[in-house]
Amino acid sequence: MKIFWNFGRGFMATGRVSKMVLFLFVVNLLFSLLLAIPMYNSLKDSFGRSEAGSRMAKGFDYVWWEEFRDEAKGLETTFSPSVIGKGAILTNLENLIQMRFYSLPPILLVFGLFYIILHTFLAGGILSIFNQDAPRFTMKEFIQGAGSHFLRFFGLMLFSWLFIIAIGVFLQEGFISIISEISSNSLSEVIPFYLRLGFSVLTFILLLFIQMVFDYARIKVVLEESRNIIKSTLEALAFIFKYPFSTFGLFTLIFLFQVAVTVIYILLKEIIPQFNFPWVLAAFLIQQLFIFAVIWIRCLLYSSQMQLYRYMK
Repeated sequence: MKIFWNFGRGFMATGRVSKMVLFLFVVNLLFSLLLAIPMYNSLKDSFGRSEAGSRMAKGFDYVWWEEFRDEAKGLETTFSPSVIGKGAILTNLENLIQMRFYSLPPILLVFGLFYIILHTFLAGGILSIFNQDAPRFTMKEFIQGAGSHFLRFFGLMLFSWLFIIAIGVFLQEGFISIISEISSNSLSEVIPFYLRLGFSVLTFILLLFIQMVFDYARIKVVLEESRNIIKSTLEALAFIFKYPFSTFGLFTLIFLFQVAVTVIYILLKEIIPQFNFPWVLAAFLIQQLFIFAVIWIRCLLYSSQMQLYRYMK
């Protein structure tokens, strides 16, 4: 009951600050354009006046792509069939679980780091708005909240990386060696496949758990003006295990909400034929609506978790 009660209160709080969600969406869109425009220019130059552009509009042209891939540099190397439709979501999820960040082009790593820092800054503003008795978005209060909490949130971000790196270095390296040994002695790929799948699920759960712990650590910083980030993290961990049913239940509920929205988006993208400009525009609008929904759900998670923390305390 506590789960749905605080989910409902968080839902209503998020609904009151739709302007904030729209602001975050615009920031995300502008940031995306920094990468989208150079990629667009590269593709436009590659297509030229050839028929490759027309073929790509009807379906992915693998012959053109192989030529483009051989000459690609930097950001261009990331363009592949997997960036279209549901492939992009699955590829990003796979890269996250397997932590293949080292294989990304340097420019993408720089942009990714800048995005994480920007997100850390914005998180302070989001939680400051939700800290109000009756959340109301104003740019002044948002920026003030983001600025006042940024250094502590930045410290929490660096602290969280220690756990993420530990998963990537120790857990993954150890498991890869075990899988390699089993594969070399196995007569079938079935057992190694299920081991890889199980490990991927375990890694994903651990990453989500780390996210939840540091979400509550950020909430403690905002609500209690805590300045000791290590103490805040340990107390957030203690809070989660003190109320495991409520904390894990609320997180799981919102995660399933996110999964449902993602599945709906994938199904809509798959049934839209992108053969002419109106359909391409429709697909683009659906994609932007999906991104808006993802941002809204992230705000919902923050607001619901803050409501739960207040309720339990």
